[in-house]
Amino acid sequence: MTIVNNHSDALTLRGIEKRFGELVAVKRLSLSFRRGEVHALLGENGAGKSTLMNVAAGFLTPDEGEIEVGGQRLGFGSPRASLAAGIGMVHQHFRLVEKFTVAENLAVGADDVSSISTPRQLIERARLLAEKFDISVDPASPVWALSEGEKQRVEILRTMSRGARVLILDEPTAVLTPDEATRLCTNLRAMAAEGTTIIFISHKLNEVLSVADRISVMRHGSLLETRERSDSTVATLSKMMFAEHETGTNQLGHRQRDSGEEILIVSHLSADDDRGVPALDDVSFVVRQREIVGVVGVAGNGQKELEQLVTGDRRPQEGSVTIDARPIDGIRSAIKAGLAYIPEDRKGTGLVPSQSIWRNAILRNYLEQPVNRHGIIRGRHARSFASELVARVELSTSDTATLVHQLSGGNAQKLLAGRELEQRRRIVVAVNPTQGLDIKAAEAVRTSLSDACDNGLAILLISADLDEALGLADRILVLYEGRVVGEFTAHDADRDHIGMLMGGARQ
Repeated sequence: MTIVNNHSDALTLRGIEKRFGELVAVKRLSLSFRRGEVHALLGENGAGKSTLMNVAAGFLTPDEGEIEVGGQRLGFGSPRASLAAGIGMVHQHFRLVEKFTVAENLAVGADDVSSISTPRQLIERARLLAEKFDISVDPASPVWALSEGEKQRVEILRTMSRGARVLILDEPTAVLTPDEATRLCTNLRAMAAEGTTIIFISHKLNEVLSVADRISVMRHGSLLETRERSDSTVATLSKMMFAEHETGTNQLGHRQRDSGEEILIVSHLSADDDRGVPALDDVSFVVRQREIVGVVGVAGNGQKELEQLVTGDRRPQEGSVTIDARPIDGIRSAIKAGLAYIPEDRKGTGLVPSQSIWRNAILRNYLEQPVNRHGIIRGRHARSFASELVARVELSTSDTATLVHQLSGGNAQKLLAGRELEQRRRIVVAVNPTQGLDIKAAEAVRTSLSDACDNGLAILLISADLDEALGLADRILVLYEGRVVGEFTAHDADRDHIGMLMGGARQ
C-alpha cells in the first residue's frame, strides 16, 4: 500500500499502540498535526493523552505503529532523536536545576555552548535566545527564585532553542495563575503564527476553545474525533470527554439511605499548595452519618489539598475542619476523632510493602488490647486479628506472613480498605479507591465502601472517575480551580452538566 504524505503535516502518528502489561493505554491511534497550528488534545484522566505524547516525544516506545515528522519516518524511544527531528515536550513537572541560573539551565546539554564559557557569555546567550523567541526571562535569576509561570517560560525557551518545531505542552496551565495562563496562551498563538506546531494537552474546555485551531478528543486510549474550533462548544466537547452514553442524564445508582448527624464539617476552607499558589478558595460542605459525598474534578483543581486538610496533613490559610465537632489541626487529632483513610497511593502511603500482611493489618490497633499488652505486641493475637480481616475481605491468600509487595494491586487495596472500614471509625476519606484495579477487585472495594456507609460511617469520596462517584455517592460536589462550582443530589445529577463544570463551564 502506498502512503501519500501531506507535507503540511508537521507530525503524523499512525496506528500507535502502547501497552503496560494488560492495560492498553493507547489503542491503534492515528492522528496528524499541521504546521503552524495550536492543536488541543482533550480527554479525562487516564484517556491516554500524555502516554501518546510521550511516545511522540521519544520518552516511551510504542508496541505498534509509526511516527513521521515532515514526511520522514522517525525511530522510537529516544528523546534526543525526537528533539533532533524537531519534536520537543515540556512536561507538567519541570525539569530544571533549581540551584542554577536561567542562563545555566538553558546551557545544560546545548551543543553550541563551550565548556569554558563564562557566566557573562551564558547570560548574553540566554538574552539573545529570549529575544529570538520573544519569551521574557531573566537570564541571571536562579531558578528557585522564579514563579511557576517563569519556570515554564524557561522550559519552553530551552526546548525551542534546541530546534523544536513541534512543541508539546502537557497540562501547561495547571501550575499557573490566571494572568500567567492568559500570557502563555497569547505567546502560543504568536509562536504558531511563526510556524511552530503547538500540541496543547488540557482538561480546561474554555481555555482550549480560546487558544486552539483544532481539537482532538481521546477516551479510553482511542481517538473519538478531531474537529475545528469553530465547530466546537463546551457542551459538545464535554459530552465527548465524559459521556459514556448518549443519554442526557445518568441518575445515581446507589442504595437509598437515611443520613444521620453531621460528622465532617468543612467551613470556609482556603489553602495554598506547596508552591504557595492558592489551591482552595472558601470551600464549605458537610458529610453526614450514613452518607457518601463524592468530590469530582479534573486532577489539579484542589483535590490533593482538600484531602490533606481533612486528614490533618496540611494546615489551612483560612477556615476549619471538624470531625464530631473536634477541630482537626494535625494527623493525630484526625485519627483520635475517628478518621479512616484510604489514600490513592495504596502501597506507598496506606501500606508498608516490605512488611507482612499481619503487620499491616494491625497498624490501626497495635497499641490496643488484645493485640498489645503492657506495650508488647502479642503475635498470636495479632495474627488472629489479621486472619479474620483476610477472611472478611477475601484475599487471594490466607497466609498472613505473606509480604504486602507480593500481593496484587486489588488484594492490597482490599486489605487496606478492610483495615480502615471498621465500625469504630466515624468517617473515611477514600481517594481514587479503585484506580488501577480490575473489574472484580474494583467492585469488591466499592461494595465495602457502600456497606460501611450503610453501617453508619460517613464517607468522603475524592475521585477522578466520574462514573465511580455517580455510582456510589449520595451527593456530588464539583471542584474546579479550588472552588465548589456545583452540587448535585442523587435525584438531580446530570452527567453532561457535571462534565461541563469539571471542564470549566459556568454553573
